[in-house]
Amino acid sequence: MKLKIRYTLQIGVMWLIAMTPLFGQNNTNCFLEDFTPKLATIPPYIDSAKIVQTPNVTVTINMDTLGKVSKYILGNAVAVWEPNNQNNPTLISHLKKLAPALIRFPGGSWSDIYFWKGDPGDLPATLADSYTGVKSTFYPQMGPWYSLNIDQYYSLRQQIGAQGLITVNYAYARYGTSAHPANQAAHYAADWVRYDNGRTKFWEIGNEDGGPWEAGWRIDPATNKDGQPDTISGALYGKHFKIFVDSMKSAAAEVGATIYIGAQINNFDGTNGWNIVDRTWNAGVFSEVGDSADFYVEHNYFGGGTNLKTEVDLGRSAINDNITFMRGDIAKKGAYSKPIALTEWNDSGSEAVLTSTTNGVQAVVAFCEMMKNNYGMSCRWLVANGGTGGMFDDDNPPVYGIPLWNPRPDYYYISYLQRFTGDHTVSTTVTASPVYNDILAYATRFASGEIGVVVVNKGNTNKVVTLATGNIGVGGKYYVYTLTGANDDTYGKSQAVVVNGVGPTSVPWGPGPQSLDTIKAWAYPVGSQIKLASPARSVQYVMIESGSNPVSVKNEKQHGVLDQFALHQNYPNPFNPQTNISYSLPRAGNVTLKVFDILGREVMSIKNERESEGIHNVTFDATKLPSGVYFYRLQVEKFVETKRMVLLK
Repeated sequence: MKLKIRYTLQIGVMWLIAMTPLFGQNNTNCFLEDFTPKLATIPPYIDSAKIVQTPNVTVTINMDTLGKVSKYILGNAVAVWEPNNQNNPTLISHLKKLAPALIRFPGGSWSDIYFWKGDPGDLPATLADSYTGVKSTFYPQMGPWYSLNIDQYYSLRQQIGAQGLITVNYAYARYGTSAHPANQAAHYAADWVRYDNGRTKFWEIGNEDGGPWEAGWRIDPATNKDGQPDTISGALYGKHFKIFVDSMKSAAAEVGATIYIGAQINNFDGTNGWNIVDRTWNAGVFSEVGDSADFYVEHNYFGGGTNLKTEVDLGRSAINDNITFMRGDIAKKGAYSKPIALTEWNDSGSEAVLTSTTNGVQAVVAFCEMMKNNYGMSCRWLVANGGTGGMFDDDNPPVYGIPLWNPRPDYYYISYLQRFTGDHTVSTTVTASPVYNDILAYATRFASGEIGVVVVNKGNTNKVVTLATGNIGVGGKYYVYTLTGANDDTYGKSQAVVVNGVGPTSVPWGPGPQSLDTIKAWAYPVGSQIKLASPARSVQYVMIESGSNPVSVKNEKQHGVLDQFALHQNYPNPFNPQTNISYSLPRAGNVTLKVFDILGREVMSIKNERESEGIHNVTFDATKLPSGVYFYRLQVEKFVETKRMVLLK
């Protein structure tokens, strides 16, 4: 009996180990329910001479799977105070090239004073200032008559093919003067859901409502009729959140739509914070919201550094610190595990920084860190300018009264990132001599087999980088775009970007949006080594063709001659129903390759024959097998190696 119990425990431990990388990537993740494999598009290219310099940095691309890439990571935002941009064909053309998967509306703190179809009729004449309590005139924003109204927002999305995130006015549940303001606010939101009629999948309740800068953080108890306290709390927001969810999801069901609703949480420990509401916000939200939220919402702005390197480092560390805290706080407080969305973010620097290449580089690193950490969604602030450093310049002299909407540097950085990002993240390892270096590297795999790599040189010196694909087979060429600043300096605050040597001509900020179609990539032969000349303060986008030739540092030194048997990790993993298994033979031998279930029972013999030296690839088809954890084992001579894989149907 003891033996049976021990064996059962071993099997359970094996299952937990096998499934651990998948937690947070399952069917409960609303951002992955419509996940689709992504096929790579090889860019137009110019064949270029192989780089001859000796590398001083090595980036090893590992054969693993950190997670699926949500299609909603590369999102953006528009605001109601922007001009009616959906009627500008130039902007629409630019946005189609950028291809944001999602657009947020109506924008920032105005979400809590924005009434999408006009005055609901129960608004106070004044609101108490959150810091001082002094009352001032209340100026709500009425949707139908504002610069960018709701129908124009829908039209914009329809033209560029983007999904949406709508932020409904939660603060109205606090400052509304009806007998039941929370119910009234929820009904108003439900009316919007009905009007939306299934066009928008994602919704969030309020904007930064735990902050004193928001309408509704403090109300006048004398005008409130349902006994709410002067100051908001996380628990109160959580109670109201459930009222919104009930009304909005009932409305969605009426129109035959499925919607997902996010609740706000803090991305930091506010226990001893200056804002008293922060001290108990998460605990209150978690205790009241329970399982009613589909995802959690955070906001953040990154920056305050003096140069490109520090600005990038601040953004990178904030992303990692935030996600680590939130997941830890969810577990610590016993809350329901939900995917996390960063629905408002950007650099927090000056206008000069926001309109520079520094902002573009930081945006790339932030997006890549979010993908690596399995964020479900992000919405970067903001499309237009309006004095807030938006992606497009609408302040330049218009032609016949129509803004030119010239894109700033971050447009180019993000556009290329979109094109070079696959559907699964894989890890990278950076080594250099000396050990300290300024190279960051991120990698993704495409369903069609190509590898997309982003290499960021945040330092002030040029580097030569070699990419080692380890056990991942590659093809004969790799393609590179290099983005740098025009007339750049050590601060990295150039106001214009250069793409593969092509800089601004007739337009400011960059070579023009048409460059995304006309500027060709530099193409290099793989051979025995993949090398990049990485300029200071640059971002390089690399696409490596799919194939069966792994390029590793060891192989480079031995001129491509394999020196040991090796069984490589299958790809994709998890898979459904097919996956690729590869292995390396330094010499000919009798090969046995078998698949076993988690109980150790053989379920399939894939290979049992003599094969020549080299790298071999086979496709394992699990159509007839149930979902679960499986192990595949390679045996050649005295060499035996086993790896696990996960079938998810």
